[in-house]
Amino acid sequence: MEVTNKNNLKFLDFLFVNESEIYHYQRLAGSYAVIKCEVQYLLCYNTRRKQWELPAGHREDDETPKECAARELYEETGQLVEELKFKGLLKVKNLLNGEIKFNPVYFSTLEKLMPFQNNCETSEIRLWDLNEPLSYVDEVDLKIFDYME
Repeated sequence: MEVTNKNNLKFLDFLFVNESEIYHYQRLAGSYAVIKCEVQYLLCYNTRRKQWELPAGHREDDETPKECAARELYEETGQLVEELKFKGLLKVKNLLNGEIKFNPVYFSTLEKLMPFQNNCETSEIRLWDLNEPLSYVDEVDLKIFDYME
């Protein structure tokens, strides 16, 4: 597998905290949605960064971190989930400016995937078993899988 870090982010830690405590961590950034379907995980191909990633993105206005994760999951992959469970905070460092940020990570399962439609950010989705060789998987995203069981 060829791994890249095209986001200029470095994984620092995964913090197991209560969801009610996340606002104590600054800078609180956008949310991730980790979706498991049977024994595989959902990835989307980001056309701008040209790599496989977990669905994630920035919060909008008064959106909660959980609402952000659900919206990004739908916008990037077309998937709707009934419940997202908070798993913890991803702590990363921006290698360009040194900023530390914390990303809420949510998890859910699906029995089967809904149909996907190309959009301005994502050209393809797939289920991945964490072993099959893929080119250009986001390095930080790979670390998140270590904390999902």
